[in-house]
Amino acid sequence: MSVMLRSLSFCLLIGLALGVWAQTSNPSRQSQSIAVPTLVEERSGEIAFGLSAADFSVKDEGVEQRVELEPDIELRPISLLVVIQTGHTTASQLSRIARLDELLDAILTDPSDQAAVITFDGSPHLIQNFTTDSDTIAAALRPTASGNSRAVLFDALHTSVRTFQKTPAANQRIILLISGEHDHGSNASDTGSLVREISSNNVSIYSLSFSTSRSELLRSLGLRNPASMFASAMQRNAGDALAQLTGGDFYRFDSEKQFEDRVSEIANHIHNRYSLRFHPIDPQPGFHSLQVELRNVKANVVAARGGYWSSPEGNPSPEGGEK
Repeated sequence: MSVMLRSLSFCLLIGLALGVWAQTSNPSRQSQSIAVPTLVEERSGEIAFGLSAADFSVKDEGVEQRVELEPDIELRPISLLVVIQTGHTTASQLSRIARLDELLDAILTDPSDQAAVITFDGSPHLIQNFTTDSDTIAAALRPTASGNSRAVLFDALHTSVRTFQKTPAANQRIILLISGEHDHGSNASDTGSLVREISSNNVSIYSLSFSTSRSELLRSLGLRNPASMFASAMQRNAGDALAQLTGGDFYRFDSEKQFEDRVSEIANHIHNRYSLRFHPIDPQPGFHSLQVELRNVKANVVAARGGYWSSPEGNPSPEGGEK
């Protein structure tokens, strides 16, 4: 399935499943400012540079939007939250990420960049809150001890979004998720509330999965009702689903070398993506799917934000939404 078709199918799935969350109040009078991180590659696979806002088409629920291109995205500091699964069956996998503290140097290139660390097994653990001190970050990542038999992925992501609350609103907010593909035992978060929370905030998720099995994200959906369809997609591969939603990306690795290569690729994508922005035209409260395409450009959109949550009266969520 092509990247564009996969994204369109995924956004349709989210939109149907989140219908139960739709608000009944009047449309927002004060429009949100929606950031749409977008990665574009040449047909050769190289990053495509030099595009302007006129080269992009952004549709909100199928309606063309007037889009702007933020020219100074590379000047905005990064708030990077590293989320690592230590529970369930990951004990034998953790040695593959032993050099993570060194690899983060390729992402955290500016003195104003900051990072935090959360691990999770049967519960999320904030190991280190946001700091710009590289030695403190390295200490929080080394060593990464194995946890218990559970892996509350959804609860960890819920905690992660809230951890961004005190970071500067202008920063690029990025989650680097290192985990398996499934949740095992979360009780504080369900798929609907988690997607609503994440899509209400300017957060991009880059997911690295320990698993080497093939994705089953959109398989066998035909006879399920909309809510259970999305729940199934999240249960099958939460990292892939949320990466598509937020404009990040999803990778698998089965060796230390592959992990290092994937982190380097993520760093390259973070520093070379376009940041599009638009103000929705009279948006209805609730979930909105986004479609990002190119106009007359021989390149491919390989990653873009797939949707956002429009709050009543245009207010960002309590955790710090679009500004």
